[in-house]
Amino acid sequence: MNTEDFRKAIDADEGLKSKRRNLFLLSLLLLAIVVSGANIKEASSLVFKIEFTNHENLQWLLIAGIFYSVLRYYAYSEIYRDELFNQWSKKLINDPTIYHYDQQEEEVKGLLEKAVDVWGGDEPGLVEPEYRRIGLLKRVIAYPATQEDPDHGLMYFKRYINLNKYDSKWKRKDFLFLLWIELKYRANAWVAQRETLDLVAPYLLAVAALAAFFYKKFS
Repeated sequence: MNTEDFRKAIDADEGLKSKRRNLFLLSLLLLAIVVSGANIKEASSLVFKIEFTNHENLQWLLIAGIFYSVLRYYAYSEIYRDELFNQWSKKLINDPTIYHYDQQEEEVKGLLEKAVDVWGGDEPGLVEPEYRRIGLLKRVIAYPATQEDPDHGLMYFKRYINLNKYDSKWKRKDFLFLLWIELKYRANAWVAQRETLDLVAPYLLAVAALAAFFYKKFS
């Protein structure tokens, strides 16, 4: 999925927009109550008015609603978070100072040559690497591979190079340096792609609302 298709997919996803809208509304409502110091005496719906006699419980109900909306929004937006990661990680792995496949020598050059302990002549799929996240601070390089199976013939699959496995060449400091470079690409995605802010803005507003509430509550 290219950037334009990704943008259109987010804009057209009514489910994602509804989850984001709910999270925004609840967060803004809690912020308004906390910051203004207002006491809610009544609330209007489409048909009838309701008078709240226990404002304290209403605030905690809003907080519960925000937490629930955050979880729902997080689950619903996973496909877009993954796609956003894929887009900037492609730029990272295509950076020749990080990963460059030398067609003449059939070897990987750049920072990640320290982690790749296989020869391109044996693994031609190294020409098509993918930088993947498999957990918190866990990264791998994935590349296509083939293997002849006596029962099923030629099989296509992915091989993985674990970047959290260290040796005499690939050290922890190299991995930490890679994470630092990754952080730069993440930061650039914030600036260059509006989709990043579209996805993250509801979380930021929710955190601001909750922080304001708990600060006022316990300060």
